[in-house]
Amino acid sequence: MTLRSRPKRYQRSMNLRLANRLAKRRRGYAMLLVMVIILSSSAFLAVHQRHLGAALRLEQARVQSETARQGPVSVLAVACQRLETGDPPSSPAQYRYEHVVDTVTTLYRVSYSNAGTQWTVTVLPDPSSSSLDLLPTTF
Repeated sequence: MTLRSRPKRYQRSMNLRLANRLAKRRRGYAMLLVMVIILSSSAFLAVHQRHLGAALRLEQARVQSETARQGPVSVLAVACQRLETGDPPSSPAQYRYEHVVDTVTTLYRVSYSNAGTQWTVTVLPDPSSSSLDLLPTTF
């Protein structure tokens, strides 16, 4: 006797039994799915931790390098801007310039020298340049 040849009432009870049996088998899969997601995320982090750490170290080095270059380059720009206003009074002229980066004041020695028609501007951090004259706003 096949399932189709049985009475409808019997078929309905068989379908309910089959559905109950399948429902009992499917319980607990949600927790298993959550555990798989957590474990795969942890494995991904463990595998890529070295790469993420290296990327963070590179970014920190770039920021530190940019901060270190920020002082001398901006002081050189100021010194060249002052040279555009006129020539310094004497050919080998030296001045001091106080530059502030992140609340840290650094003294710079600004040197101007003339070689014919060309001026050479040199900027060096020098804490002993406090005895020099302050770089004027215009020449």
